[in-house]
This record gives sequence, C-alpha cells and structure tokens, in this order.
Amino acid sequence: MSASDHTPGPWQLHKSDDTLVIGTDGREVAEACGDYTEEAEWPRMEANARLIAAAPELLAALKRAESHFGMLPSGMDEPGSVMAEIRAAIAKAEGRS
Repeated sequence: MSASDHTPGPWQLHKSDDTLVIGTDGREVAEACGDYTEEAEWPRMEANARLIAAAPELLAALKRAESHFGMLPSGMDEPGSVMAEIRAAIAKAEGRS
C-alpha cells in the first residue's frame, strides 16, 4: 500500500458518535471500539478515535519533517535517532515495514 491508497484527509469524528471516524466524503474510515456498556471506557474510545482522525495530518507532518531534516548533515539518520523514527513511522503508515 502506498500513502496515496488511503482515504484522503482530513478525517474527523462523527458528530453524533465520537468513536466513529469519517472521511471528507462522509463515509466511515474507522471506529474505535470498546465496551459501550462500560461508561469508564468512553474517554479512551474517544481518545483513540481522535488519534485515528489525526492520522492523515500526522503522516503529512512527518513527511514534511523528513524532507526538511533530510537536508541536514549525515549522522542524524543513525538507528535510534529522531530521523530514523520518522522514517520508520512513515514506512509503517505506508505498509513498507
């Protein structure tokens, strides 16, 4: 899967169900599931949905950071470096890891 294969952002929480993530076309992208009968779980479910909804913007920001910081001197891409983490996260989002 390439980055262009996912539903384009921005994604947002559904107005009447804050655990449902929808795309710009109004279709469901994802749902943060949990035990709806357990009221204590609702904040976690909503937080998970917010994180999912932010995914397209987070990926775009990581790609901009990679492009910007990729011009810095070598050594910043060593294992364990921030640049390596950025590239690993992008690869994971694009299905390359």
